[in-house]
This record gives sequence, C-alpha cells and structure tokens, in this order.
Amino acid sequence: MDADILIELTALSVIRPTPGASAEAMAAWYEAQARQYEYNALRAGPDAALDSARAARAHQRSLQLLRAATA
Repeated sequence: MDADILIELTALSVIRPTPGASAEAMAAWYEAQARQYEYNALRAGPDAALDSARAARAHQRSLQLLRAATA
C-alpha cells in the first residue's frame, strides 16, 4: 500500500466532520472520500464499478454542500 493511501485513509478518519461542522469542512471530507474511491476503482478489483459509483456520489455530495453554502 502506498504511503499516500495511508495518509488519505488517516485523513478520512481524523478530519471526519462532527455534527455542526461547516459545509466547507464536510465538502472537503466528501472530496477526500471521492479520491479514495477513485483510487480503489483504478486498481480494477472486483468492486471497481461500485467504487467508481461511490466516488461520483461523494463528489456530487461535495458539490451540493458547496452550492448550498454559497446560496
């Protein structure tokens, strides 16, 4: 496993937003989650299609949060 992957996994657990976190903080977390799913999908394992779909959903959720914060 690459060191970058370990950093991403650690960041996902450490920076996980708590209730009441800003939309920007939650969006950043969803983007980090999307990057992790994208990495998993690129490894072409048995769950690649599922990971790709999860990445797309996490990215969309991030965008929704950012749009709502600026509306």
